[in-house]
Amino acid sequence: MSQPSQSPQPPVKPSPIGRFFRLLGRIIDALRTFIGRLLFVLVLVVVLLLIFGGPTPLQVPEGGLVVINPRGPVVEQPGEVDPATLLLGSGELATTPVRDITDTLKRAAEDERIAGVVLNLGEMTSISPANLETVGAALQAFKASGKSLTAHGDYYDQAQYLLASYADTVFLHPMGQVLLPGYGGSQLFYNELLDKLGVNVHIFRVGTYKAAVEPFERNNMSEESRANSQQLVDELWQTYLTQVAENRGLSEQLLRTYTNDFADHLLASDGDTAVTALEHGLVDELISRPQLRNRLRELAGGDEGDAAAGTIEFQQYLTLTSRPHLPKENEIGVIVAEGTIDVGDQPRGVIGADSLAALIREARRDDSVKAVVLRIDSPGGSALASELIRQELDQLKSAGKPLVVSMGGTAASGGYWISAMADEIWASPVTITGSIGIFGMIPTFEGSLASIGVYADGVSTTPLTRADSFTGLSEQLATVFQATVEDGYRRFLRLVAEGRGMTEEQVDAVGQGQVWSGAQAQQYGLVDQLGDLDDAVAAAARLAEVNDYQMRYIETPMSPGEVLLQGMAQNIGSAVVGNVSLGGWQRMFSDLAALRLNDPLNLYTLCEFCAVLR
Repeated sequence: MSQPSQSPQPPVKPSPIGRFFRLLGRIIDALRTFIGRLLFVLVLVVVLLLIFGGPTPLQVPEGGLVVINPRGPVVEQPGEVDPATLLLGSGELATTPVRDITDTLKRAAEDERIAGVVLNLGEMTSISPANLETVGAALQAFKASGKSLTAHGDYYDQAQYLLASYADTVFLHPMGQVLLPGYGGSQLFYNELLDKLGVNVHIFRVGTYKAAVEPFERNNMSEESRANSQQLVDELWQTYLTQVAENRGLSEQLLRTYTNDFADHLLASDGDTAVTALEHGLVDELISRPQLRNRLRELAGGDEGDAAAGTIEFQQYLTLTSRPHLPKENEIGVIVAEGTIDVGDQPRGVIGADSLAALIREARRDDSVKAVVLRIDSPGGSALASELIRQELDQLKSAGKPLVVSMGGTAASGGYWISAMADEIWASPVTITGSIGIFGMIPTFEGSLASIGVYADGVSTTPLTRADSFTGLSEQLATVFQATVEDGYRRFLRLVAEGRGMTEEQVDAVGQGQVWSGAQAQQYGLVDQLGDLDDAVAAAARLAEVNDYQMRYIETPMSPGEVLLQGMAQNIGSAVVGNVSLGGWQRMFSDLAALRLNDPLNLYTLCEFCAVLR
């Protein structure tokens, strides 16, 4: 029997609320399209101004000076620029790759048109101790060419002054200051706050010194963590004093006195910070900006009244002197791994397991790449992501290509996890490394909810069914997580022991979360050699048994839009200039965000104190 036909139903009219949200959606879409087109027009205008706005074509001045004026943090590679940050002017916009500075110094030393280099470091906001050493070595090599090296500043913070101390002449503004506070820093501890909020933080860890979780379970540093951190900053400070004393021909004791008795020295000079620096030999002369312009004009051979005669900014100099990369039969590939280690694809500035693995595979499949140098600057992060990267590196070695690790400012915890199985590990004496340990951390909010009258209840088929952040953590689940953490630590010990030719007991003795300088790590067998990236590249070529080679960075190319945004950020400069301390609440949220606690297994291998020292 056929079914009776059904009459069509009239269309359902959306409710007034539905119509409102549809209208709101159309407005948002229209605004998004408008803002995107506006941003494109702004970028196009800036590009046209840069191309056609100059009165004369840019050229390298004969007998001129290259001005090295890094902006923002000095990093291994530039991070991605957020368009919203660029438009709103919030946060740090510009970054300076360390290789831009070192390449400039190498080219300027060999360029007969260049008479000298000027360091203008006022907008350099941060740089790791290891990259300070790298740039310092490049400055020393430049000075060997016999060309002039001058530094000037209205103010020098500690990192800026170390680079300035390499100069033949150090100028300071008459109202300026040289501040050398030493190494160290404070962490915020949230245990009491979390108690007041009713938040239970369940912590699972292995390692007496693995203190990344201490801010969530204590109100101060443990004695073990304090002792380990203190010995590290003491060594970094000693290295700093030794280098500055050598550069300036001063005694280390004078530098210690300058810092330790800074208040007394200021009183003796009626509070004049510039005179205090001059009297202690930290600078050579106090001059105003008009006087400085005259001095630089004389060095550059410029005419009176022409403020910029004979000088060129170093990024412009790099652009004018760059040559296209011509592939060679033998190449040493350099892959940069910078930032916190995370799962998946990640933008530059974060090490994504998938994105970094793709670069490693590219190097493995490229027959012209005979060996790989992995340049690491990372405090660690996700244990799973670290292992995924290590497995990809193992595939590279299995393909017969030597792997050399070059440690930058930091290669700790997860950063060491991905380093351990390299054929050779090179580090700076002041690299921060080690921190071999692992932890898990799960916050639950049953107490917070109960305080406002909210409770969780339900049914389950197994003890694991109702595992969520609102019902607390059962004893069985706590046992599961602790067992997983301990297994992760054993894995860490095994891979380091295998990679370094040590026993697990030997690794454990220098593990347990302890943090070491590069020089200490070499003594304990965690590092093979002390040296910079160039040394690591030469070692990779030696292992690959190639003599005629060139170095090539293997990296994801920036899109045209990213190139434009990067250029705009460099032109705008850094939104935060100088050594500005974050307020307490800003520091708290910054610390929490830096942990990136999103490992799917809730296992982390992260150095908590590394970021404080950057």
